[in-house]
Amino acid sequence: MSNENGEIEKLRRTIEQLSDQIIRSKEQEERILNEFSEMNNELVTLQRLLAKNNASLDAARKEAVAAGESKSSFIAVISHDFRTPLNGILGMAELLQLSSLSEEQQNSVQVIQEAARLLLKLIQDLLDFSKLEAGQMRLEIGEVELEPTFKYIVRLLEPKVIQNGNQLAVDCDSRISPVLEGDSTRITQVLINLIQNANKFTNHGSISIRVILVEESESSQLIRFEVKDTGIGIAEEDQKMLFQPYVQTEQGRSKEYEGTGLGLSICKSLVTLMGGQIGVISREGKGSTFWFELPLGRKSQPKGTEVTTEEKPSDMMDSAIEEPYSWPILLADDNGINRQVVLMQLKKLGITQVDYVSNGEEAVSAFLSKKYGMILMDNMMPIMDGLEATRKIRAIEQDEMRHAIPIIAMTGNVMDGEREKCLEAGMNDFIGKPFSLESLRGVIQQWQHPLESSEILNMSIVSEIAELNNDGDQTLLEMLLDMYRAETPGKIEVLRRHVVSGDHNAAAECAHDLKSGSLSLGIEYCSTLFARIEQFAKTGQVMKAEPLLDALMPAYQEACQALEKVII
Repeated sequence: MSNENGEIEKLRRTIEQLSDQIIRSKEQEERILNEFSEMNNELVTLQRLLAKNNASLDAARKEAVAAGESKSSFIAVISHDFRTPLNGILGMAELLQLSSLSEEQQNSVQVIQEAARLLLKLIQDLLDFSKLEAGQMRLEIGEVELEPTFKYIVRLLEPKVIQNGNQLAVDCDSRISPVLEGDSTRITQVLINLIQNANKFTNHGSISIRVILVEESESSQLIRFEVKDTGIGIAEEDQKMLFQPYVQTEQGRSKEYEGTGLGLSICKSLVTLMGGQIGVISREGKGSTFWFELPLGRKSQPKGTEVTTEEKPSDMMDSAIEEPYSWPILLADDNGINRQVVLMQLKKLGITQVDYVSNGEEAVSAFLSKKYGMILMDNMMPIMDGLEATRKIRAIEQDEMRHAIPIIAMTGNVMDGEREKCLEAGMNDFIGKPFSLESLRGVIQQWQHPLESSEILNMSIVSEIAELNNDGDQTLLEMLLDMYRAETPGKIEVLRRHVVSGDHNAAAECAHDLKSGSLSLGIEYCSTLFARIEQFAKTGQVMKAEPLLDALMPAYQEACQALEKVII
């Protein structure tokens, strides 16, 4: 009996222990469930906060993008609005300078030009600073040739340097590669700014520019540029904050030296953007040396080639364009002063057949009512802007099988990307305000294609071919077009090489072949271009045909599209 009681007692304790374990397990399970529930609640809360933060960040991003776009748009408008009247001032002053004036009047015109150029420089500094601040400045990497760059800078700045009684010298390390890779425009901008500063604070002294090879590898060279002057120098306490925006030294703030205090800040930002560094070494009363170092890529030169620079005389015109411009030009600009200046500039160039309109809608109407040799189109106009007007004109040309008339953007908006917008809209070229008489002449000469034949196709020839039967599945016109497409692009590329290399005989032969092939299919305008190139080549003036090369492929493509419509 006692054994039974013992077993029962043992069993009871076991059951109690198991019950206790079960209770503890349940308590632990409840505790874990509670902890999980709390963690789940926290996770839900975090997800809600994250969603809220994402929404806030997205809203902030959209706001920042909108602010950036608004600022970019504002800068573009300001650029256009300032540059357009400046084009009037500088353009009229240039025309006055070319007329018969007394010495006193010439001096007055020179003062007007210098004041307008100073204003233009201040505006450009403000716009550059705004672009850099907004992160909108983009580098354009290409070839950097230091020798022609310095020739250009010296030619540009030497008159002002001499006027201050200074001498300008350039010393370039012969070990530097003749052709490097970088942003030539921005390097030139920094150098011009530093040299102008040196000249501003130096009188009857010297300004020397040294370019030194610091180190090199197979793929790059580290170049140091130094601009040294014998001017007033800079106090040590001023040097520490010299490259900050709107900061000027005590002397720089005097009325004798005009400026915004942005020039050196912009230089520093540009040099940093190009992966370099900039600094100054100076003692008050002992002159200054501004320097910057840039890593530039090395561009391999083919054996046997050498880089040369051709000096182009800028003899200020007599001033008409070399070949008489016989077709009327359409000028589209909403600013009356600018229209008047451009009309006078064109007259100086010997172009008197000019019609003008004040918005894009009127430009499209004028295009539809009359044949023009070229359109000079302002971008920012009321009712319809220049870009939209260009798109409409290009659509009309395509629908009516007309050849593409050269359209030149003529705008005060010189922001990065504006040229690309113009080309995408169908414009052929871009000239930024303010522009000189020489710049205007250059762009007109480049695009003054012969327009004796203004139609893409000679429809009488095309109709004759279309009426002929062919035994195969294709019509004769389809078969000839296929052959023309297969051969012509390659021949145009060969012609381009002959023209660029100056091979007169080969260019004449190739142009004649392309002209004949085009005429046999009734491709009128394209054949006219080939005929003009052939004529230049036959008279030993093949280099004059270079401006026509860019028109060949568009003219060829237009002709093929026009023939496709006939076949359909």
